[in-house]
Amino acid sequence: MRKLVCALLLLCLLAVGCRDVEPGPIAVQEPIEVVPVTAMPVAAATPAPGDTPALPTEEPTASPASVPTDTPEPTPMDDEARLWAFIDTMTVEEKIGQLCMFGFSGTDSVSDEFASIMETYRIGNVILYGQNIKRTDKDGGFARCKKLTDSVNSANSADIPLLISTDVEGGTVTRFHWKSTLDSARTLGKKDNMDKARSEFAYIGQGLLSAGINVDLAPALDVCKKPDDHFMGKRIISSNADIVSDIGYACIQGLHEGGVLSIVKHFPGHGATKTDSHDATPVVEKSLDALRKYELVPFRDALRNGADGVMVAHILYTAIDEENVASQSEVFITDLLRDEYGFEGIVMSDDFRMAGIRKQRSLDKAAVRFIEAGGDLILCGANHSYQQKILDGLYAAVENGTITEERLNESVYRILKAKERATDWVAVP
Repeated sequence: MRKLVCALLLLCLLAVGCRDVEPGPIAVQEPIEVVPVTAMPVAAATPAPGDTPALPTEEPTASPASVPTDTPEPTPMDDEARLWAFIDTMTVEEKIGQLCMFGFSGTDSVSDEFASIMETYRIGNVILYGQNIKRTDKDGGFARCKKLTDSVNSANSADIPLLISTDVEGGTVTRFHWKSTLDSARTLGKKDNMDKARSEFAYIGQGLLSAGINVDLAPALDVCKKPDDHFMGKRIISSNADIVSDIGYACIQGLHEGGVLSIVKHFPGHGATKTDSHDATPVVEKSLDALRKYELVPFRDALRNGADGVMVAHILYTAIDEENVASQSEVFITDLLRDEYGFEGIVMSDDFRMAGIRKQRSLDKAAVRFIEAGGDLILCGANHSYQQKILDGLYAAVENGTITEERLNESVYRILKAKERATDWVAVP
């Protein structure tokens, strides 16, 4: 009996514990929805249907709060770094070619000989003189010159554009026949009107650019006590150094308005010379302090006020550097132009065809010395024999280590920087 009672009590307890459970089918569990962290960038697109999903990484994804808020955004390469990076892609041959501005004969197209020199040595710059321009054409020579510069550009196989220069100063140095008369430097100096000078050189710049020329080797900033007695004659603006500075500055502004670069000349000045450096080596006994007070004033001002380059003359200043003409002298190019004046533009030599340099050194050695002294761009007109000697000297000096590639790079940087200003070209590494 006792066993029966215990059994009945157990059944009652089981019935009480299960009274709230309704019988029915087994429920199917719904999938868990995974919500992405939208604050973090998505590294890849959402997979399309049928794509195999990526396996989760072993490392947990960082939460948004763990990302530093002061992390700088990557900035684009600045102009200086971009240009240096481009130079790193250039060959030594291309760099040497950028240091040369050579000329040739002809008015309609580049000669086969010069085209071959351009191609072989990657010549980066060209000079046009009067012999290249047919100023007796009905339009003054501009259209024919444009065809010539197109031919020159076609002969340039490099991706780097050319600087194509000439020397239009006004007066008797005009190269083309201009519809409007160009005042001489002396006339501009006598008028002492900066607006007039700027307007005239803006007109010159526009004309040159229309003919495919992007550099004017002007203005001449030589100053002389008695200009009428000097062999440069009306090419000298004034005997007053301040007037030369003012008019020179206006000429530079005008050329820039016209779209071309300005190379001032003939540093440190022909004013104290009695000899034309085309014919012989001028010798001047003035001290550097004396030059600073007079002849150097217009150059100092021009270099600080926008000149793109300066042409250095083949003049021997025995009290300053008794061994080297100015175009070969570290005193003038490095110590004075670079260090004292802080000039960062192009330093160009006067023409290497001139007796003023050829009577001092062989052209191969003169080319090397110019670069060693701090110069950038060697000018040599239409004499291919001379040009070859210059190139031979540069190649040998680089090969034997006299000129390092780092030294080449310094000059190439300044030249390419000018090319970006003169053209729509941008160096892309």
